[in-house]
Amino acid sequence: MTIRPTVILKTSPRSTRVLVRVHDDEVLKAVLLTPSGPPHPRALPTLLEALALWHQTPVHAVLCAQEEASWCRLGLLDDLWLAIDTVHYTVELRRRDHERHQRIAGLGSFDDLRQLAFRGVR
Repeated sequence: MTIRPTVILKTSPRSTRVLVRVHDDEVLKAVLLTPSGPPHPRALPTLLEALALWHQTPVHAVLCAQEEASWCRLGLLDDLWLAIDTVHYTVELRRRDHERHQRIAGLGSFDDLRQLAFRGVR
């Protein structure tokens, strides 16, 4: 049985944080700073496709945004704000939970993304 990687994405106007989990292991953490202009619409879909090819199985992407406008700029939604699923990945949209603000050191703690995983994301 193949385990599907889970890619948890949390976007804000300043950055997009990425946490990739395979089974219970965290295999990748990244903070992608938002460019001065809109990001290329294929950038994030291409990253998800690359992860699917690397792991040789489709990935499950969970997208959480501090503002709904951030969802559109990532290239994972169509014109009707519906998630675009492909042979390489499926996308699940999650509304942002209210959270405590914390000071970022390095890449930050990613505890909020881990909480998404604990609430049934697999």
